[in-house]
Amino acid sequence: MNLPWTETGTIPAPPRLSRWWIFMGVVIGLLFLIGMQLPLKWFVFLFASSLLLIFSLSIERKREWFLCLLVLSVPIWIGMHIDYHKTPFGRSTFGFPIHFSFIPLAALYLIWVSRRVFWKMPAPISTRGLLPLAGLMGAGVVSILVAGEPRFAVFDLFALATSVLIFIYAASEIRELKDLRLVMALLAGAAASQAILALAQHLTGSALGLDFFGAAKTLYGFSGLETLTRVGGLVGHPNQLALFFDLLLPLSVSLLFLPMRAGLKYLLLAAVFLEVLALGVTYSRGGIVSSLLAIVFILLFHWSKRIGLVRAIFAVLFAAVLSMVVLVTVPNPLQKGLQRTEQTAYGRVPLVKVALNVIRHHPVFGVGLNNFVYAARQYDHTPEGLISAWNSPVHNLFLFIAGEIGLVGLTFFLIFVISALTALLPALRSPDPFFLCAGVGLLAGLVAFFAHAQVDYTIWTQNRLLWFLLGLAISLGRIAKAPLQTPPAAPAGL
Repeated sequence: MNLPWTETGTIPAPPRLSRWWIFMGVVIGLLFLIGMQLPLKWFVFLFASSLLLIFSLSIERKREWFLCLLVLSVPIWIGMHIDYHKTPFGRSTFGFPIHFSFIPLAALYLIWVSRRVFWKMPAPISTRGLLPLAGLMGAGVVSILVAGEPRFAVFDLFALATSVLIFIYAASEIRELKDLRLVMALLAGAAASQAILALAQHLTGSALGLDFFGAAKTLYGFSGLETLTRVGGLVGHPNQLALFFDLLLPLSVSLLFLPMRAGLKYLLLAAVFLEVLALGVTYSRGGIVSSLLAIVFILLFHWSKRIGLVRAIFAVLFAAVLSMVVLVTVPNPLQKGLQRTEQTAYGRVPLVKVALNVIRHHPVFGVGLNNFVYAARQYDHTPEGLISAWNSPVHNLFLFIAGEIGLVGLTFFLIFVISALTALLPALRSPDPFFLCAGVGLLAGLVAFFAHAQVDYTIWTQNRLLWFLLGLAISLGRIAKAPLQTPPAAPAGL
């Protein structure tokens, strides 16, 4: 028998070690030594990020890899603040937020520039919405000059700028149908994963030790005499998790009407069921109502396409009545959420009055980004001094924006949002079921989000999932309008 080690011949030389691997090894070593001197969270964040970059060198299709990372990381808070300054007023941006999603975003921009500069490939920037965005950023810059705490306005302007970069990439560089399908699948998977995690947190009554990844400590609400354990998944606060489901649950429901294999449809149906339950255990009244109305709209839209408008209306009414019977007679999280009895709902009305006082005194450029609670105290004429007691901004997105960057900033923001939403019209008119289902789901989710945000609070400058979906809406509309126009193939490895 001829064994391999008995054969004669020249032994092949071992593969030459790439200079890049040596260089990255030195960088990792230096980061490790530096990181040992940092607080634990910074050390874990930096070292894990550097290991991820090393691993990415072995991925062949790097653009798709980093796009997957970006989509999966935008809703999860994994990051730190540079120049951290805790303030006496709550719900603020306390430093320059450095988020994990910046890593894939930076890599994607580097690939984008490389394809344009070195390979001379077309890499146009989508211009839709850029003009009002420039006005919005300008209003933010001016607001720094009028802010009582300019440093905190700068923090929030930085957060807004990074969110705008996410929007520009999603609106400009998702140009191929395969990328669009990949992103839709990842979003549906992200929603299902968050739902499973939220339900696990609800069943165990804990954050499952995932505080570093954005999971909040247990929060409580009340339904009559019953104490409710509210969960936040990896998004953080329960109301923010509800806003997350407002954006993605309608998309998952709409994708159910897409032709697919029976096994995948049953899997997606199970995911939708879990997402509805997870939305319920956030016990967010605004989120439950907004998402349910979005689902009603989706059912009416798709059923009207199949059985006609009149029959669709009766079918939706029947489904709504049947669902109401189940909600009323069978104990469930949605029922408990709608019956919450704590007084925070009543406090929202005085907050609106305070916000209107702020806008009346600072109508043009507001009181400055990230300065609402700080400035609003002098305009709080409520008997209980609500701002000082609750330490919270107005739970209305549009009044919040108007209070911080004025009616000028709010006008630019509304024009920008309308521009992104109307970009979906080609998808809504498309005969292709994929464009139709994705377009209806995105539109319903974004509308549900903004409806919920009129009675709740969100740090809009760094809601990265919102900015990504607004950019995705523009890309979806563009691809649906010209589905046969595909860009040239990318070089191998990109």
